[in-house]
Amino acid sequence: MYQSIRNFPQQFLETWNLVSRHPGLAPWKKSPESRIYYAAMGGSSLPADLLNDYWDGAPRLEVVRDYRLPKSAGPQDLLIAASFSGNTEETLAAFEDGLERGCRSVAMSNAGALRKLAEQKGVPWIAIPDCIQPRSAAGYFFAAVLTCLHRLEVLPSPLSTLEKLTSFLVTIQEEAEAQGKKLAEALQGFVPIVYGPTEFYAVCRIWKIKFNENAKIQSFFNVLPELNHNEMVGFTKLLMKPALLMLESRFMNPRLRRRMDVMQELLEGEMPVHRLRFKG
Repeated sequence: MYQSIRNFPQQFLETWNLVSRHPGLAPWKKSPESRIYYAAMGGSSLPADLLNDYWDGAPRLEVVRDYRLPKSAGPQDLLIAASFSGNTEETLAAFEDGLERGCRSVAMSNAGALRKLAEQKGVPWIAIPDCIQPRSAAGYFFAAVLTCLHRLEVLPSPLSTLEKLTSFLVTIQEEAEAQGKKLAEALQGFVPIVYGPTEFYAVCRIWKIKFNENAKIQSFFNVLPELNHNEMVGFTKLLMKPALLMLESRFMNPRLRRRMDVMQELLEGEMPVHRLRFKG
């Protein structure tokens, strides 16, 4: 797992090279009513949330973490079904549902039943490279979806972005590892509660999932300013030992930073509060 984390920056361009040359990805003729559905569960679903936060204002992916697509789905829509194992039952069911409704479809997996079904139905299948765990393949899936949408002529070429991202991640690895180890020591015995601005929804969610799946502990997340209107009141009567992780960006609304300041002033006597400013 450690080596997988260290190799993470290489995932983006490796997948670009695979998908950009895929022979089965012809342009998609979408209409104003068209929607893009992304059917996936667990680690395979995370890249869609990241893409929605990153491509602000661009066509959004409607993430389907269920057995069926919304009732309105039909031939006018695009369906991307993603499962690292290729055997996730909810994703397979949603994929079959989309095929029955006539959706333009693409499948992504390492292998499994999803690949076989896609090949049987003549649907393009994108191979996700081997990885130790689905949750460790986020870079593969992120670049695969981004490059697929480029090949379908939904988005411009992401190559420059992926190159910059790869270089940036390599540059910060040592610093990030040192910060992570320090934070891990400070969180011993606490339940991490991850908070951030709305544009960090996906990032906060992923942090929470990493605590659940890698550290095998409880963890929860939410975003500001909504949590100040309800969840924050729940700290009046503590039933566990929480530690707040506030994820910040220099691009976020200054009012949110002020909200974080006030929360820290109110709560740091009751629980640890860690402020984490991201680069890039």
